[in-house]
Amino acid sequence: MKTNPLALAPVAPLALAAALLAAAPARALPVDFGGYFRSGMGTSSQGGKEVCFRLPGSVLWFRLGNECDTYADLVFRSTLGQVDGTTFKSTFRFSYGTQGIANWEQTSPSWREVFVEAQDIGSGLGVQALQGASLWAGKRFYGNRDIHMLDYGFWEPNQGVGAGLENVKTPLGRFSYAMLRMGDFTGYGVNPALGGFNPDLIGGGSRSVTVHDLRLEDIAVNPGGKLALGLDLALKNNRDGRSSYTVETTQLADLDGNPATPPVPVVIRETRSFDNKPGRNGLGLHVQHTQADPFGLGGFNEVVLKFAHDAMTLRGVGIAGSTERRREWLLFDHWVMEPKGSAITASMTAGLRLAKVDGVTNKEFWIGARPQYHINNIWSLVSEVGLQQAESDGDRLGARRLAKVTLGTQFSMGRSIWSRPAIRFFTTYAKWNDAAAAAGPVTCTGRDCATPVDAYQNKRSGLSYGVQIEGWF
Repeated sequence: MKTNPLALAPVAPLALAAALLAAAPARALPVDFGGYFRSGMGTSSQGGKEVCFRLPGSVLWFRLGNECDTYADLVFRSTLGQVDGTTFKSTFRFSYGTQGIANWEQTSPSWREVFVEAQDIGSGLGVQALQGASLWAGKRFYGNRDIHMLDYGFWEPNQGVGAGLENVKTPLGRFSYAMLRMGDFTGYGVNPALGGFNPDLIGGGSRSVTVHDLRLEDIAVNPGGKLALGLDLALKNNRDGRSSYTVETTQLADLDGNPATPPVPVVIRETRSFDNKPGRNGLGLHVQHTQADPFGLGGFNEVVLKFAHDAMTLRGVGIAGSTERRREWLLFDHWVMEPKGSAITASMTAGLRLAKVDGVTNKEFWIGARPQYHINNIWSLVSEVGLQQAESDGDRLGARRLAKVTLGTQFSMGRSIWSRPAIRFFTTYAKWNDAAAAAGPVTCTGRDCATPVDAYQNKRSGLSYGVQIEGWF
């Protein structure tokens, strides 16, 4: 007997649905959704899109009224279950950023976190010494510490995939250990043949560095004061042989041989090669004192001293294949004030960075504050003042300087300096010297402020104004 295929057509999707249901978990797991986002629009005293201000050679910037893009982190967390007192949780985070110029802006999201942690691993193993500790593995925003008003992460060795054991209780404080692997790559978006998988691995991952991050935190040293000590080791792990990779650069070319017509920019693709083996190890040290409620003004005060050597950076990130001879020092103070019952909150910071890389000395200094006056539980007046200075060997015009002041009003969900979401209307004015202008673009816009604004090329000050939303949940 012949079977009519059309008679079976309605049955096929039903069978497929039944199979999927049979393969599905017995119960759906609850998922917590969180994240961070910012977006804004504006213009400048020269017209066009809003502009932001950066000091060439600096590693940071005062961010209020000084961000020109749309950026978001989306986080999904789920409790997978509990076994013998140990709770297993998963976290997924992806991020994206756009230029902030249109409604439809395509972007390739970046997977920033994919990891699982086993909380209170000691209970499941029956090991008293590990009670309350967590075992984790995967790609993670591990242990990152930052100065929020600068958007500067000063301790974030989370630039790769790793594993670790954290929050082990000791007589002195909490001990944590993490091992993270960083690779060597050509950059982002340089190889279209990857089909969107960027960055491109060089030589199949021929050069890498392993970072061992050790922390002893919450060491009680005075009433309300705690000490944190850190050690970061970067150990090279390179293969033998040579590797090649492709880079794209933009150069000016004379296409018609006519001196009357200007040269045009062209993209040059170049293949380069190097010896895999060279590279250095690195060392990083971290000392931090955190004082809660200093002088009864609420908030906290952080004093941080850091040192980095050779293939280790101040942030705790190892540099794969680095042959640089590096010595860096960083000392800064970060103070957040939230007096109880007061309408005034503020954050302040001042710091000094000294670096000597392959014999070239760089110095950087900053100082600034963000005071905020809360008219009621939603409406506040906010401002930010910042001064930056940077200097390098051989600077013909001396130290580079940038001063910036932002005035604005804000509508947020509460009186705290951390209250978010916050809708801000702002005006930002910046002034810089000849040395800063000669060192590179001071004004920029777009994602990561990567697009120079040539309208300010021959100027030494600028004004930008607009509206921004920032939030986290």
